[in-house]
Amino acid sequence: MSWAVIARQDWTLTVGERSTKYLLGLLGFVVVVTAYVYPIGGPGPHTTGRFGGVVHGSLTTLVPIVGVLLGYNAVVSERESGALRLSLSLPHSRADVVFGKFLGRTAVVAVALVASLAVAGFLVVYPFGELEPLRYLAFVVFAVWFAGIWTGIGIAASIAAATKRRALVLALFVFFVFVMLWDTVDSGVTLLLDFAGLIDGELPGPLQFYFGLEPGRVFGRLTDGFVDPSATVEGAWYLGEWVALVLFALWLVVPLGLAYRRFARGELA
Repeated sequence: MSWAVIARQDWTLTVGERSTKYLLGLLGFVVVVTAYVYPIGGPGPHTTGRFGGVVHGSLTTLVPIVGVLLGYNAVVSERESGALRLSLSLPHSRADVVFGKFLGRTAVVAVALVASLAVAGFLVVYPFGELEPLRYLAFVVFAVWFAGIWTGIGIAASIAAATKRRALVLALFVFFVFVMLWDTVDSGVTLLLDFAGLIDGELPGPLQFYFGLEPGRVFGRLTDGFVDPSATVEGAWYLGEWVALVLFALWLVVPLGLAYRRFARGELA
C-alpha cells in the first residue's frame, strides 16, 4: 500500500499550496454562480439534469487548466530536487509514485468539484427547481472522471519531461490544442470541405468521430446522453454516448499509461 502513503502525502502538500486554493476557488465560484443564475435566466423547467447541460460548457474549459496545472509538477519537481531518488530508495516503486500522485491530486480536484456541485444542486432545486438524483449523480461522476483525465494528462507530462519548464510547456501545449484550438480546426476543415463541394455543410461520420475524440466533446456527449433530458446525441452508433463512455475510460488510462511506460524504463538523472 505504498501508493496510499504517497497519495496522502501528496494530498496534504497540494492542498496546502496557495495556487491550489486559487484554482479550486475559481472552479467552485464559477459552478456556484452558474447555478445561482440558471434558475433566474434559464428556460424552465429548472432541473439538476438540465443544469448539467448548462454548466458542462464551463467545466470543459476550467477543469482542464486546473488539472494540468496541478499535475505538471507532481513528479518532475521531485526529480529535479533529487527527492524522487530518495523516495524510490524507500519501499516505493515507480508505479507507486505515479499512482499515488495521480490519486492524491485527482482527489483534491474531486473534493472541490463534488462540494461545489452539491451547493449548485441546492441552488437549482430551491425553491422551485426539481432534483433528478440519478441524472445529477451521473453528472457529478462524469465531472470527477473528467478531472481525473486532465490531472492524469498533467501528471503524464510531469513524468515524460526532464524539467519543470518542459513539463509545463508540454501540459499547456496539450491544453491549447484540445481546448483552445480543436473547435477552430474542426470548423476550418468543415468550411474547406464544404467550399470544395465534398460535403454539404456537415462532416462525414468518420471525421465527426475523429474530432469528437477530444475529451471535452466526449464529456459533452455523455452529458447529453445520460444527464440532460432536453438534449439528444445524434449520428451514427459510434458517435453515441455508450461509445463515448468507452472513450472516456481510454482517456483516463492511455496518456498516463504511455508516459509511465517511458518513465519506468528511463533513467532518473
